[in-house]
Amino acid sequence: MGWLFRLGFLYTFCFIGCSVQSKVPEERILAKVGSSIITRQEFIRRAEYALRPAYCRQANYIHKKIVLNSLIAEKLTAMEFDKKSDAGMGGDHLETLLKGRREQAMRQIYFAEEFHSKANVSDSEIKPAYKLAGRKVNVEFLNLPDLEIASRIKDLVSKDVTLDSIHNNLWGGPAPSREITWFDREQDEVYQALFTNNIKKGQLLGPFKTEENTYIMMMVKGWTDQVAITESEQNQRWDDVKERITDQKAKKSYIQWVEDLMSGKEMNLNPDVFNVYADRAADFFFKMDSAKQNALNQAIWNEPEILDQPTFITDRDDELNPNSILLEYDGEAWTINDFNEELKSHPFVFRKRKMNRSEFPAQLRLAIADIFRDIEITRQCYRAGYNRHWSVNTYVDMWRQASSSRRYGVHVRSKYKKINNQEQWLEFMNPVIDSLQAVYAQQIEINMEAFESI
Repeated sequence: MGWLFRLGFLYTFCFIGCSVQSKVPEERILAKVGSSIITRQEFIRRAEYALRPAYCRQANYIHKKIVLNSLIAEKLTAMEFDKKSDAGMGGDHLETLLKGRREQAMRQIYFAEEFHSKANVSDSEIKPAYKLAGRKVNVEFLNLPDLEIASRIKDLVSKDVTLDSIHNNLWGGPAPSREITWFDREQDEVYQALFTNNIKKGQLLGPFKTEENTYIMMMVKGWTDQVAITESEQNQRWDDVKERITDQKAKKSYIQWVEDLMSGKEMNLNPDVFNVYADRAADFFFKMDSAKQNALNQAIWNEPEILDQPTFITDRDDELNPNSILLEYDGEAWTINDFNEELKSHPFVFRKRKMNRSEFPAQLRLAIADIFRDIEITRQCYRAGYNRHWSVNTYVDMWRQASSSRRYGVHVRSKYKKINNQEQWLEFMNPVIDSLQAVYAQQIEINMEAFESI
């Protein structure tokens, strides 16, 4: 490999690092900084998923070097912080957060290795889908509150009443429209209805039930088929179609496995306690936007994990006793305290992102159920040894070093309060990083062949 031992540095807060695990495959390693590593895939993901600053948002070689330099700088500041600070100063809070990150990664790797990698797709499955993969279907649609209204819409359309006129009479203005491609992540019913050789212009499709318990009806306005002309385009489309079908088959098998895993398990909420609990949770989740923005600002400049904390339950002195039984799951009683401890490593994830307050208790029930589903999946992951998987461990170390690097930055900023913007911060930090680079120069290695190939 073409390993290079020195590279100049620019520092930003925009990227998060990772540290070494002895079993990481050598071909995955892009750079080494002491005992820490940067893998090729992590570099790509962080360059694509992070909101990069204006000076390195492009895909050219110089900007690519800035991204890598920023990741290396993060390792250096993390190493320096850990060397000069108490290794355990992150406390139980950080360890709890890292536990959640670890178990999330375990569930993802479990899916990838036990389901996605084992989903076999034949050419006979790819060929019919390949013919439709370049299709873009234009539809008009109505989002309706119930099936009764959907039935009335069907009757009106059968009498040559257009969706535009229906929408105009009900809500004003023309019916909304959108373009749907074969690769869009639509629900299976919509996907199966749209991408078929039997589709017709003017055809009314639906109603399709949504996650919000409303019903979508669509009118096909037309479609276009983009043909893959060159050999490289054809090969790329074939690979994309195969990956999409593989993903669909893997998810279908996974969902069935989860259903079998959860079969026979019951969750019973204590209504008297849950109703108050849900009210307190709603108070937190429907805070004013300004309060959320203040929390976000604090997270950006200090510790992002503060946003994960369920501070909405026990911060009032009222009838909600932390030792009250919130629910029973699989025959075991869970108090509010028990459940809040679980939330520290697995915050709520709501199936419905936008909701009004009246919907919140029902969505909270689903979110609680999903936590217990993940608990059961995680147990299977531990039994299968995925807590020792190298990618899981590097992911956890990534977050740990991110915390150390951020604390290093917070410590520096606390001593130099005149730094007010990013430009001043970079001007101040560049020589600091240069000095760290000089100290750790012999511990920095970059696989230039891997870097050039990205």
